[in-house]
Amino acid sequence: MTKKISISEGFKGEETIALPLDILQMQKLLPAKKNLLITHIGYYPEARYHLRNREQGCKEHILIYCSEGMGWVTHQNRTVHLSAHTYYLIPAGEAHSYGSRDSNPWSIYWLHFKGEDSGLVQSLKGKPLALKNTGPQSKKHSLDLFHNIYENLKFGYHAETLDYISFTLLYFLASLKYQEQYLRNSRLNNENMINKCIAIMKENLEKKLTLQELSTLIGYSSSHLTRLFTEKMNSSPMTYYNRIRLEQACQYLKYSSYKIKEIAFKLGYFDPYHFSRSFNKEMGITPKIYRQQYDIPTDQINQ
Repeated sequence: MTKKISISEGFKGEETIALPLDILQMQKLLPAKKNLLITHIGYYPEARYHLRNREQGCKEHILIYCSEGMGWVTHQNRTVHLSAHTYYLIPAGEAHSYGSRDSNPWSIYWLHFKGEDSGLVQSLKGKPLALKNTGPQSKKHSLDLFHNIYENLKFGYHAETLDYISFTLLYFLASLKYQEQYLRNSRLNNENMINKCIAIMKENLEKKLTLQELSTLIGYSSSHLTRLFTEKMNSSPMTYYNRIRLEQACQYLKYSSYKIKEIAFKLGYFDPYHFSRSFNKEMGITPKIYRQQYDIPTDQINQ
């Protein structure tokens, strides 16, 4: 009989952050100390054979979000099965176990935290939560806040960052309990962010704008911006940016007297050959042939 494998951590592609003890002690002195303190946070993709068993419980509350696949949590003498887009909050100090289905292993976002806050944590404990079907953004809406917390922690443990993260965690938990209210605000914020992105792109068509530069101007990490933009526009930010640069190139080819190499340099391409290859790949013809199709008399150009 083959012994069943079980793994507590160490999955391919996993990402984790464990705050050092001295940082946790410093957190207790921050203004947010009466709220919530994160101690560990991470992501396990396709966590096959994942298994945790804590007969004495854990010192911190544990929040598990199953983004894909299936798994289970045993807590309070019952087993709850988690599928995609479901959460479970295990209270501190209570016996529990959890694991991934062998046949369809879960991918989970998880975090450990300490503290209570005006009944919010109590109201979420021990209850399987499913994101409501309120539109395409609902499935990942709260993960925006999770990624925000994680990305900030990657940049260090400054006092202001830790304070901000404490309050963001409170907002994250509130977004689970009050999903409709959160989505109402989240949709508006995301739409404003997309519009701002596109406006910045159009203002920088004659400069080679990078993803990092765009992310800095928006105030998001590159990965977070790419995910949100792609969900809304069905295109990555840079693919969309290059597309509208080529649309501007079409305008120059049709209505200006600029030479093709001048258009290439105006739009930030390395050289005319790079521009021609990009244009041909997107439009199916070369810039020269495109211009010939719109052979406008010289006296009408730029009017």
